[in-house]
Parts: sequence; structure tokens; C-alpha cells
Amino acid sequence: MNNKYILPKGFRTSGIYCGIKKNKKLDVGLIYSDKPCICETFWTSNKLKSWHILYDSKLKQKSIRAIFVNSGNANVLNGIDGLKSILKITKNISEYLNIEQSSILMASTGKISKKMPDDKIIKSLPELISRISSKDKNLPEAILTTDTKKKTYTDFIKIDDKKVTITGVAKGAGMISPALATMLVFIMTDASIERKFLRIAAKEAIEKSFNRITVDGDMSPNDSVFILSNGMAGNSIIDTKDFSFKKFADSISNICYALAEDIVRDGEGATKFIKINIVNSKNKKQAQKVARAIANSPLVKTAFFGCSLNFGRIISAIGSTGLPINVYNIDLKINGIFALKNQKIINEKIISKEMKKRDLTLEIDLKSGKEKYFILTTDLSYDYIRINADYT
Repeated sequence: MNNKYILPKGFRTSGIYCGIKKNKKLDVGLIYSDKPCICETFWTSNKLKSWHILYDSKLKQKSIRAIFVNSGNANVLNGIDGLKSILKITKNISEYLNIEQSSILMASTGKISKKMPDDKIIKSLPELISRISSKDKNLPEAILTTDTKKKTYTDFIKIDDKKVTITGVAKGAGMISPALATMLVFIMTDASIERKFLRIAAKEAIEKSFNRITVDGDMSPNDSVFILSNGMAGNSIIDTKDFSFKKFADSISNICYALAEDIVRDGEGATKFIKINIVNSKNKKQAQKVARAIANSPLVKTAFFGCSLNFGRIISAIGSTGLPINVYNIDLKINGIFALKNQKIINEKIISKEMKKRDLTLEIDLKSGKEKYFILTTDLSYDYIRINADYT
């Protein structure tokens, strides 16, 4: 697996500037497949949802040929005009590409409660469509908002001696909290696979990647993951949980985890990448709740920004969950080194040096069972406040 953007067989993409963003950065993109795709989708659990989710959810069982995506406008909380915009845009795309309107999905990200600039978008479509290419490098940039870098990965696997390509591209930097995050993720593959098994592989991958990240604890109304398969690799169809399925599922999982980690590393204003490992928990639910309480605590996050391992804040966050945990019995490690053991602070000088590192692993031993759970998070810096104060 590498972080290059290499499209699977039959896929073409493009990205251009149409005038949504004031900074003149690329803001509209298109994904197109030469052949119909099966498409599995996963959405935010936020009750407030972008119009693209409400629209796409009606089409998820259809054969999909294209996805139009815009950044700079979330297309949410803007009345029925949001749906009208989608209908106008997809109608025009269908006419330009000569494909069914119902085979086109939408995706949006950006500022909330803004009217979609229909005229600008529709005017840009001829250029956007003319630029679709199997060698395109612009789509990964066109989907970004406050991100500082593009996020792409491509993997190649062999199934029945056929080369199968799986490519993922994502955006996301702030308003990140499980389940999913304020992100758009597009995974494209030319593998031939039954829809049921595509969903199984995707669901397992998302559970251990995009559902395990948080930057600021806020949940977006736009979180979306699209997984498209056009079957053009020519392999025998994957229709059972055999070795071929495992190979495919492992590849999807690796790509999703890499993209999720990149989203956290690019968290708004982040200076630390923190992996929280909960071990020896009574059950998974307990471990999950503890991990999220620590990861989303502003006091814990600001302590990490200050390079201070404040035990009181961490243990207090655990205690606030109300779970039946003996908080006086918890051991804690930083980067594999004991920092708190049997209620005693140890290795202070070593831990102080470790806390200055960019990458940190915080291990919490609850000593109450055998279950474990992890979550990826960041610190909370001055820049996070500045970025979000300016993002209006």
C-alpha cells in the first residue's frame, strides 16, 4: 500500500475551481466509472443531515455511475433549496454524461446554512466533465476544507491472478467525533464482489478506523463514506468468506485505517497524535466509553498540548463515566513506559521527555477483565480556536 492516488480500472476523476470558496482553491470534483458500480454508503448518526445524505440514501441500491462532490458548502440547514440544488446539478450531469440521473450521487462539505451556488456549479460542469481522467490528481484537493494536506492511498492485490486495485481518498480535519467524523471518504475498486460481501468488508473496516477517531468531540451533519466497485478487474466474483475475501477485506481495512490516521494527524491545530489504548476492561462497551471520555476531555487534550501528563485529569475523566471501575487501581503507560503504577507516579523524567514527542500512545489498564479498545485523537491547541473562530 502506498499514499499515491492511482485509480482502479474504469474509474476517472476530476477537480476544478468553480467559485464556491473565496480563496480560489479547487472546490468541485467528479468521480465517474465507465461501468455501473455497486455502492455501499455509511452516514453520520447526527440527527441533522446534509441534503446529500437524504438524497443519496434513496438511491443506495441503484447502479451508480458518478458522484459529484463540492467543498466550501455543506448543503445543510438551508431549506428545501438544498434539495432543489441537488436535483438541478444531477440533472445537468446526467445530460452531459448521457447517464441516468438516479445513477449520480452527491457529496458536500463546508460551511453550514449557506445556499448552494447553483449557477456557478452548473456553469462549471462542462469543464469539470471534460477534465475527467484516469490520471487525474485534482479530486483529492477539490474535496478539502480546513485540511492542510491531501489524503490518498492505493493498494494492489492479486485475486485469481488478476490485478485488483483499491484506492481511497478522504478529507477531514475538524468537527471530528465518532461515529464517523466530519469527513468525506471515497473508496474505489475494480474488484468483482457481491454487494453483501462488499458491505461486510466495509463495515468491519470502518468500525476499526473512522469510528475510532476524534479531534474535538463535535459531530458533523455531513459524514459520509462511499465504497464503489465496478468489477472491471475481471476476477472471479467474491461471494463467500474465503481467502480472496479476506485478502480484499484486509486491504480495505488497511486503507481505511491509514486514511483515518491521516485525518487525525491533520486535525485542526493539532500538535500531537495520540493513540489511547484501553486494556483489561470488563467488556468492550466499558472500554469504548472510557476511551472516548479521555479522548474528548478538553482538560486532558490541553494537558497534552502543554506536554504535561496530568494524571488527575485522565483518571477524573474515567471516573466521570459513572462506570463501576475501581479508579484507584488503574495503571497508566506512555509510549510503553509506566507513568502511574499502584497509585504511584514513576519514571517522571523519562515521561517528561516522552510527552514532548509528536506521537504518543497512552495505555490505560483498568484491571477489570480482558477486553480492549483503542481510539485515535489529538491535543487541543491555540490554533484550533483560531481556525474555528475564523471559519464563519
